Amino acid sequence: MSCYCSESDINATFGSINVQEWAKLGDTDSDATIATRISRAITVASEEIDDVLRYAGMEIPCEDSDGLTPASLEQICADLAGVWLYESRGVDDVDGAGNPRHKLQYHAERAERRLQQIADRRRKINTRSNTG
Repeated sequence: MSCYCSESDINATFGSINVQEWAKLGDTDSDATIATRISRAITVASEEIDDVLRYAGMEIPCEDSDGLTPASLEQICADLAGVWLYESRGVDDVDGAGNPRHKLQYHAERAERRLQQIADRRRKINTRSNTG
């Protein structure tokens, strides 16, 4: 299984303080527990990406000709992993009309939209299967 982003990618998107806070489920969580939850978020996000791309008939893992993850997939993965951490603590946010909608919903929707565009071949990323 290939992971499409790293903790530093999530930190670059959401800020390391936020990521560390979202990775905690309790006040006594150890650094190891926090690291494990961040790793789990990356795994879940990466597998979600693979599931969509595999269904679309794309080669998995999705890498460029040098075996690296395309930056667009790194960003999708970071968005999905950060949202997973945030949502796993329980979400009770609402928008101005009282509808359930948390402050990271934009990131989730952006990632899902871009991933679907890749799967539908409306967005072409630099991968081995696209370059040679």
